[in-house]
Amino acid sequence: MFPADMKDAPIGVFDSGIGGLTVLKMMRHALPAERFIYVGDLGRSPYGSKSAETVRRCVLQITAFLLSHHVKMIVIACNTASAVAGDIIRECAYPVPVIEVVGRGSEMALEMIPPDHRGDARIGILGTDTTVRSGVYADRIRVLADARGMRRPEILQQACPLFVPLVEEGWWSGEIPDLTAARYLRAMREFKPHVVILGCTHFPVLSEPIAKALPEGTILTDCAPAVVQRAEAILRERGWLVPAGSAGSAEGPAETVFYCSDSIDTFRCQAERFLDMPVDFVHHVDLETVSIREGDLCCPRQISTVKPSSI
Repeated sequence: MFPADMKDAPIGVFDSGIGGLTVLKMMRHALPAERFIYVGDLGRSPYGSKSAETVRRCVLQITAFLLSHHVKMIVIACNTASAVAGDIIRECAYPVPVIEVVGRGSEMALEMIPPDHRGDARIGILGTDTTVRSGVYADRIRVLADARGMRRPEILQQACPLFVPLVEEGWWSGEIPDLTAARYLRAMREFKPHVVILGCTHFPVLSEPIAKALPEGTILTDCAPAVVQRAEAILRERGWLVPAGSAGSAEGPAETVFYCSDSIDTFRCQAERFLDMPVDFVHHVDLETVSIREGDLCCPRQISTVKPSSI
């Protein structure tokens, strides 16, 4: 059963690990009265080096888990998952709205192009192996540019697979991240991009070493602000937004429940560092046991809404 008033339901956010906490942090700040459920799939991380089929199976299990907790919205805070499974998650979760980071990040990148370079823009894309191989960012940017009547930007993609384990291990600055970024971004530096998309929610944590490896003045952009804006707009449109001050006004933001598929102690330590807050308890979840049989996900839901073509 779902709450009669969907305002009472939590928002589900998930990632392959802890990178999605960058999105959660911004959402908690912008929507302090909303309750959240965060799932970090550390037990099967990183997604970026796995096959598309494997990633789809993993994220469908997470989607089923979140739907079983009656969320009113799902945020895919993982670029790899968005790239290879965004459409199927949206279909299976319907009518619960799903926001994926690739679309929002692509829109923001176009908006951040300096006005005097609209006609000769160069956009760099940094991502995991799977995200880069999918070409989803490049495809989305071209479609959006055409729709806006803009000249298509030149695009250069670069996979940076070691960035994810650096972030997961807490190596956010120093000699090793600097050397890693410099090695990966040699060609990108020569490309001289106007905007670089941090196409993995782990990557904003490495903004400092990434910026050092790129030409001075390169604009770095990630999806989190655009995701927050879209989430708030959808909740407001549907009357599901909990007004600020409705919950936790004196004690801070409303409740966030954390689930992790691997070491809860490792997750807790990193989550506290990401979120700048104490994390008192983390639930362990065995996502491999979550059923994704036909009919488990794509079933009628008692929520009145209009089916969107894209969110």
